[in-house]
Amino acid sequence: MIQFKVMSIPCSCTTNKACILLIVEQQGHDQRQIFPRKTVKKSSKIEDDQMFKKQIKLTLMFIALVCLSFQPVSASGSLKQVNVTEVSDLNQIAGKDIISLVETNRLDISNINNKPVFNVIWNPDGSQMLIDASLFLLPKGGGDFNSSLISALYIANANGSDVKRVAWGESSYSGSKSVTAPVWSHSGAYFAYMELSKERMYRVTSSQLIIMSSDMQLTQQVELDPEMIELESDPSNFKYSPTEDKIAALMPGNLIIYDLEENTNLVFNLPDDTADVENMEWSPDGEKIVFIQNICNIIIVDIEKRELNQIYSAEHVGMYDAQWSPDSNKLIFYEISGSEEDGTLNYDIYAINDSGGNPEKIAVFDSGSSRVIQWYPDSEKLLVKKRSDDDTYALYSLSIIGKMGKLIEGNHGLDGMVGPNGYILATDLNPSYRVPPYIKTSNLFLFNELDKLTIENVTYHTWKGTDLLFVKDNEISVLNTSTHDIQDIPLPVKNYDRINVAPSGRFIAVDNNIFGFYEQGHSINITAGNDMKDNSGGNTTEETSNYKDLLQLLQLWEY
Repeated sequence: MIQFKVMSIPCSCTTNKACILLIVEQQGHDQRQIFPRKTVKKSSKIEDDQMFKKQIKLTLMFIALVCLSFQPVSASGSLKQVNVTEVSDLNQIAGKDIISLVETNRLDISNINNKPVFNVIWNPDGSQMLIDASLFLLPKGGGDFNSSLISALYIANANGSDVKRVAWGESSYSGSKSVTAPVWSHSGAYFAYMELSKERMYRVTSSQLIIMSSDMQLTQQVELDPEMIELESDPSNFKYSPTEDKIAALMPGNLIIYDLEENTNLVFNLPDDTADVENMEWSPDGEKIVFIQNICNIIIVDIEKRELNQIYSAEHVGMYDAQWSPDSNKLIFYEISGSEEDGTLNYDIYAINDSGGNPEKIAVFDSGSSRVIQWYPDSEKLLVKKRSDDDTYALYSLSIIGKMGKLIEGNHGLDGMVGPNGYILATDLNPSYRVPPYIKTSNLFLFNELDKLTIENVTYHTWKGTDLLFVKDNEISVLNTSTHDIQDIPLPVKNYDRINVAPSGRFIAVDNNIFGFYEQGHSINITAGNDMKDNSGGNTTEETSNYKDLLQLLQLWEY
């Protein structure tokens, strides 16, 4: 904060005249400057005053420019002081509600460790959040044989207000119902989740897909194939289109595409209604879907042509998370050959055109811990992680013609992604999380052909357009990857397990609390790009208000 004070004082250098004392205060320090009335020739009192005012005005303008030029630059290139303020505590409404669902005659809620856990899933448009809540409880009398997990789903505004329960269930060893983590549609106008019924030993006997609009209207209720559920936390039997509000769902013998806007559906009959279907994924343009049938056949669904085409078949094939190229024309898959017993096990990596033809082998991995991570934006290269014989790991760029270039080495926890502005972001998990206080931190390595930046002991990171947002030492930092300017925002909490920034950049979920980003009492956006934008509609920033006294002085010296 910079403040200016101006006062008239007796001047020892002139007779019967007063000098002006200017005091500039900043961060507890002050600088003082005396401006005497100098006369180089005889002049009238009016001329003397005008000359003196002009001298003061030019000096003040110079000081203002110097103060502005030496202010720290934020990641956005603008000068703004950003604070974080708690706006809601999820325990106060959702927490009390999920506890009210407990049958206290058989389940113990007195244990201090029995606290709800909340996972926030932000609406892509930034206006709402879904709250995936869970509460683990032991039976009264001790033991864990009949322990239960209460799961509940809530919807709320982005600031945590207007909380509504959507669904809930209780699961235990003896059988029950559970609610899976929800998934938003491409636009955020819809969300979907599954309600699973289970028998003893948690075996799923039925699976219902529930699709609702963001204003809580039921849109679709679909009976899914319970045999096709791989992970409740990442269900593979339904997937949203990346470009439209359509959802693909696997049912016994059928793949159904639901158009949520048009309220229509398209049914594709699968060749075998008992087939094992996995790795279902939409193409980036939303026009096709690929899946693997019975671990041996790669099938592409052309939605516009309404065709199913088998493009490859082998004894054992699989796919990584990186399947489709960004241009939706190529696919990456692997074929397992050899045997682990005799040391000949290989993962042969192939690239194939989506229209079929002969696949091209572009690499060979001899370990299941090696993998393809991501396509480059040009659809000509891939980012891969490869294990060496000495149990070390490295990231490589792999071209679709098989050329590999080593990028960076690391340990078993090495991972990476292709970022904006030609950057690769590598993360290397620190092994210290295995010892108390068991906090997971990673070292970040941001690099391209010309530049490399290392950020150590980071607990969370995400991209906001071309800005990298990361958390370390109880501060949220926003890095402008074009200028390397960083803005640091203190976090009001010291210890946390989960952290998640809203797409709008206005709010952040830290464990069970929602915090808002504020500048001068107004909410702001950490925008997709390099600008920090004020949502209040005004143009006044804290920095300009810091200089209001100076600006007023400049105006006064006009008269």
